Amino acid sequence: MSTRTTIRFAGLVPLALTGMLIAGCGSTSTTTVGSNGGSQPASGGSSSGSSSGTGALDGIGHPINICSLLPVATVASVSGEPLTVAQEKDTPGYKIYTCDYASADGTSGLDINVLAMDAAVGYQADVAANKTVGSAGQYTTISGLGDKAFSSITGVEALFGNVSITVSNLNATSAAETLIRDLQPKL
Repeated sequence: MSTRTTIRFAGLVPLALTGMLIAGCGSTSTTTVGSNGGSQPASGGSSSGSSSGTGALDGIGHPINICSLLPVATVASVSGEPLTVAQEKDTPGYKIYTCDYASADGTSGLDINVLAMDAAVGYQADVAANKTVGSAGQYTTISGLGDKAFSSITGVEALFGNVSITVSNLNATSAAETLIRDLQPKL
């Protein structure tokens, strides 16, 4: 696990605890996406979880499949990485939607994450974590991307209302910003 991923998870701990208190137990769905961009649920069932509707802290109100909205070929082209595999790793109960993109040999990859519940709180927790976990020198605010955005050792995160989009494990900040700009209107 890379340092960026570890720090990212550290920032998600307060959010996960809040989510557990609010939503109770969630479920996980996994979808594998091949290089052609088509998706198939790993379990053979439906890849979209049920949604209980839009709550006060819910930024979207419906499940999403990032791997379908940003096919692996698109992410590979924008990032410049040799990506050929995409795997959806959602936690619908907490309205966390994630796609892990990787090269066939697993030597390179990146994650795109959408948080649609308590995202403003989660964003602030991530800002605080990135400022205090030894990466303060690499923390930079980004203007013109969402309501608020920053880049740091963990990646690029942008807040749009009560939805946050994060691109992790990609060293090219401009490519991460492009992926966020491509995904946001599709939500």
